[in-house]
Amino acid sequence: MWVPDSEGILHMVDLLDVEPEDTPVPFFNGEKDVDLMLYTQNNPSSPEYILQSDPSKSPSFNPANPTRFVLHGWTSSYKQMDPIRKAYIDTGKNWNVVLVDWHSPASSEYSISKRNSRRVGEYLAEVIQHLVANRGLRLDDVYIIGHSLGGQAAGVAGNRLGGQVARVVGLDAAAPLFGTTSEKNRLDPTDAKVVQGIHTNGGLLGWKDPLGDVDFFPNGGSSQAGCILDVSGACAHNRSPTYYAESVVSQDFVGAECDSYSKYKKGTCSGNVHAPMGEWTDSSITGNFYLNTNSKSPYAQGNTGL
Repeated sequence: MWVPDSEGILHMVDLLDVEPEDTPVPFFNGEKDVDLMLYTQNNPSSPEYILQSDPSKSPSFNPANPTRFVLHGWTSSYKQMDPIRKAYIDTGKNWNVVLVDWHSPASSEYSISKRNSRRVGEYLAEVIQHLVANRGLRLDDVYIIGHSLGGQAAGVAGNRLGGQVARVVGLDAAAPLFGTTSEKNRLDPTDAKVVQGIHTNGGLLGWKDPLGDVDFFPNGGSSQAGCILDVSGACAHNRSPTYYAESVVSQDFVGAECDSYSKYKKGTCSGNVHAPMGEWTDSSITGNFYLNTNSKSPYAQGNTGL
């Protein structure tokens, strides 16, 4: 299949080229290949760097505040996820926002970057363990949020932490080459106390089926309003982090629990359960939720999207 990179350039991916998933990753060095960039209200735009070898190097980190680790996808960098950083800072609340920049391991051909994403998740788990041991971080205060390959890496990190982080969010978690991957090496419901999936290009670039405790399917989960002639799926795939950034400052992405998008559109959902998608989804909510969005920002429709 053809998979677009972050610039929209198409690359051929052989879906039969599936190597053993625990194949060693040569030359990977977490501290050199992955930057963990900390932003807080004290340093909203100039990051401090969290180092596994010396966690004390990030003086603005406050373990009393909620911590959000945010991972980008294939051929991208932290800049793709910067709107999420800005959204958290713009709330005026105190957060530890950590953009996980793994652009070098993410810039190889897709099959190699897929393999690298596992090591990125494992390295992130190691750093989080160090923050727990040395800085007083509580896993109950941690969300790990990842887009595309970063969504799968987020699941690996959660798995290596024993599923004890508060939440892992897969933003259209990558599908190509993950169909036969074991659950320990991809996002699944055991990776956190709550796993949330947001599906925007399911069946092409993103995972189609529910993969969490709660899954949201904006506009049905495969194509997105405003993405015209989106043959490659890139526009729809990249909407998920955009929606998440908006969800941080708005609870207006209101989804309805339903058996299918067709029933949702007909208004024949069997129950009356509604929930906001994204940052503010209550941890008790489970099931599959559908909603519509606008074709441009602001994307959330509030209750009118029901």
